[in-house]
Amino acid sequence: MTVSKDFAAFLLHGVTINLRNLKRSSCPSEKPPSKATYGLPLLLCLSVSPAWAIESCPQPAGQFVSIQSSVEVQSDSASNWRKASLNDALCEGDTIRVGESSRAAVQLLNDAVLRLDQNTTMRLLNVTEEPQERSLIDLIHGAFQSFSRKPRLLTVNTPYLNGMIEGTEFVVRVEDDSASLLVLEGKVMVANEMGNVAVNHGESAAAKNGQAPQKRVVVSPRDAVQWALYYPPLVADTAEQFAKANDNQSNPDFWVFHASQLLAVGRAEEASQHLAKALNLSPEHSDALALSAIVAVTQNDRKKALELAEKATSANENSATAWVALSYAQQAHFDLDGALGSLQKAVEAEPDNTLAWARLAELWSSFGQLDNALAAAEKATELNPELSRTQTVLGFAHMMQVDSNAAISTFDKAIALDQADPMPRLGLGLAKISQGDLQGGRGSMDVAAALDPNQSIIRSYLGKAYYEEKRVDIDQQQFDIAKELDPKDPTPWFYSAIAKQTSNEPVAALHDLQSAMELNDNR
Repeated sequence: MTVSKDFAAFLLHGVTINLRNLKRSSCPSEKPPSKATYGLPLLLCLSVSPAWAIESCPQPAGQFVSIQSSVEVQSDSASNWRKASLNDALCEGDTIRVGESSRAAVQLLNDAVLRLDQNTTMRLLNVTEEPQERSLIDLIHGAFQSFSRKPRLLTVNTPYLNGMIEGTEFVVRVEDDSASLLVLEGKVMVANEMGNVAVNHGESAAAKNGQAPQKRVVVSPRDAVQWALYYPPLVADTAEQFAKANDNQSNPDFWVFHASQLLAVGRAEEASQHLAKALNLSPEHSDALALSAIVAVTQNDRKKALELAEKATSANENSATAWVALSYAQQAHFDLDGALGSLQKAVEAEPDNTLAWARLAELWSSFGQLDNALAAAEKATELNPELSRTQTVLGFAHMMQVDSNAAISTFDKAIALDQADPMPRLGLGLAKISQGDLQGGRGSMDVAAALDPNQSIIRSYLGKAYYEEKRVDIDQQQFDIAKELDPKDPTPWFYSAIAKQTSNEPVAALHDLQSAMELNDNR
């Protein structure tokens, strides 16, 4: 789902990244650009080593792996801007401009993935393949989340704080008068002329001009990246949804439509405000309640999600959208039988609802009903082959039929249709690994984790891929994150047990295996 042209017209705003391969062994000594020219700079130094090359770039820095809404590129030697496309190479001197209510993701040569928030200005000045040399990212304004699974020497410099990073996952943000750094995994020493402070996992530090950095303990650190989450779509036909909205602010459909567009680019807070306006106008508006339930599910507020979804089905028992939303809420409560029943009601109520059939295929898969899953996936594809979710479930159906070639082709199509959806990336990773391409498959899973950092199942499979690469400790990081994100999922406990047994930790492995067995009925 993408933002419509009409809606995007008033959303456009600049986000800039500049990529220059300087090939230096340390952070450059030049002063950063002035505030008058660029805003407030944040300089991030890190070492990288290339995992792939791009023929069109003599000195490639990375490539786009996800683009949503307004993203443009300007080369160092050109004055014009060109529209960015999926898989475009980022070359020496390139500048990227992302619009407001837009997002992008870039995969660097060392497999690190940078997830860019709206209204962000960033420059990548130095990328080197030498492990002991440093690379420089210039974040001028806004925020990005970094996923880097290889040990790196990182130096962060801003007008307000400097940091030496030993982390693999962190978020940096620069605002008009301050800078902050949140550590999700690893540790950082943050300092400026006024003082210094050590920042560990789950902590952040912030500083303003002329003040020492102050450490903050963050109660829910992953809430800081709500903007990076993926909200599954509920409506397949956005043109029909737009027609219902009728460009009339007194019509609740107007606010529901624009809320769905905002959720497509991760703007949950703004979307919730729109949904509140819709429910103000019509308290029993089924679609508004259903979409509100999806927000709650994605943000892990399971109780609220179930209440909202049940209200949505009560308000309109013939709405497939409401039943699909209820299926997500029930699945979040591990009520798979209830979720399956809701989806069967959804396709009965609206036999031509593509997303309902796609969701039904997912649920049949979770029960191991492969024939039913394939039939539902094929039905969804027949109804609308140009919808990412239909291609995604069809790709997983091919995987269950042990047809990895067909799965890869189908997942590639799903990615092109919805670049922000992490699930076809996960499927593509599994399919590549099944063909023996472990590095390529794990790279796809890295992107999946960046596109939805709070998805437990993605973390579990990513950890398993790291285990297969024999990357000790990094695999356990992912298993631990998965356990934290979804305490009732047996998957990370099972894979963790395998890894610990291999590492000669039999007692710990037995504990994890017993935990997996206790949780197994939750599937």
